[in-house]
Amino acid sequence: MVKTLFWLALVGFAIWYGALVFQAHYTNWKVQDVFDSVPEKMSNASEAAIRARLPQLFNVMYLSPSDLPPEFQDNLVIRREGSMLEISSSYSVVIWPLGPVQAVDEEGRYNIDQLEGMDIVRDKLRTDIEFEPYAISNK
Repeated sequence: MVKTLFWLALVGFAIWYGALVFQAHYTNWKVQDVFDSVPEKMSNASEAAIRARLPQLFNVMYLSPSDLPPEFQDNLVIRREGSMLEISSSYSVVIWPLGPVQAVDEEGRYNIDQLEGMDIVRDKLRTDIEFEPYAISNK
C-alpha cells in the first residue's frame, strides 16, 4: 500500500508540475499569436495605436493582464522603419511547484545559503523560464 501511495504521489506531482510548465508555455504561445497578427493586421498603425490596441488583442486570446509579468510591458518594443514593423518583448516566468520561498527580505529576495527546511526544497524545485516573443513584417 505504501508503494502505491508513493507512486501515486510521484505521478501526481509530475502531472502538477507539467501543468504549471504547460500553462507558462501556452500563455507564451498566445502572446506569440498576437505578435504574429500585429504586423499583418496593423501594418500601417503607429506605435501608440498598437500599444493601445494590444490589451484588446490579448483579451481576444483570453489573456488577462495578470497572466503576464510586469516586465513584459517594460520590455515591450514596437519599432517601425518605413514599411517594416517589428514587435518584441522578453519576460521570465518563475514556477514554484511547492510555493515560493518563505524566508525573504523586505524586497522579496533571499540568500540560498541561509535557507532552512522546506525553503531549501522550494528553491531546488524552482524553475525559471525565459520567453522572447517576436514578430516582424516587411511589406
